[in-house]
Amino acid sequence: MTDIKLCLFASTPDMDDLGFIVKVLTGTFDELAERCVDWGYTGIEFMPDPEHVADPVAVETALNKTGAILPVVNTGRMAPQGLALIHADEAVRRRSIQAFKNMCDFAGHFGARIGLGIARGTGIPGATVEEMDAIAADVFNELAEHAANVGCIIMLEAADPGVTSYINTMEQAMAWVDRIDNPAFSVMLDTYQLVDSEPSIEHGIRAVRGEAKHIHLYDPSRWPPGVLAEGERLDWAHIADVLRSENFSGTGSVVLAPEGDPEPAARKAAAYLTQLFA
Repeated sequence: MTDIKLCLFASTPDMDDLGFIVKVLTGTFDELAERCVDWGYTGIEFMPDPEHVADPVAVETALNKTGAILPVVNTGRMAPQGLALIHADEAVRRRSIQAFKNMCDFAGHFGARIGLGIARGTGIPGATVEEMDAIAADVFNELAEHAANVGCIIMLEAADPGVTSYINTMEQAMAWVDRIDNPAFSVMLDTYQLVDSEPSIEHGIRAVRGEAKHIHLYDPSRWPPGVLAEGERLDWAHIADVLRSENFSGTGSVVLAPEGDPEPAARKAAAYLTQLFA
């Protein structure tokens, strides 16, 4: 048995106007709390507006009505809103760092983990890896110290080269975890990255040395797992077996179907994943 609490990616209605790469559950806080539980999920991976972060008390009040949880904060909205932690312009960096800290404050209210993926940016054109490393060291250390102070844990997320040129493999991500050496700075997994950027799924999962407590259960088809009879690129049964062999325990998040009524697909994915990880 693999102990994974399933969550839906979720945000406020303004998210719909950003043209984000995947579809997520949007609505009022009450609607998010009601739908995620009704559709078979334990809670939400919440994506706040990085420049106007929601009131955590209001979110908590809504969640408490249904028993939904908020174990993970997703910072992916930073990219489409013009923010990047690793950026050539210091003014952009400082604005981005403050936005990330504000989301850490939000996450800390829930004792949640917070992802650091595309929030770092796509890489600095013309900069060497060493130059970006120097910027990243300052940024990551500052953010880790803040996260520790407010009670959340940052999860560095490796991403495939189609998303960013900086930190593409789990070994690279873990090298940063070792370098920052702060309990508030850890790592997470993403199934798309594991397939596109690692020698094998097994290699990527084992590279985190048991540190990861969260995984994005994401198929390149952009459909949630177990919904399409054909067309899924990922072998979900194999992924579940590897996670089980590595004693993975934590949370896993799922996107909505890219088209049509999202509810039937979300329910089907929840049932499929619950059985898969049983």
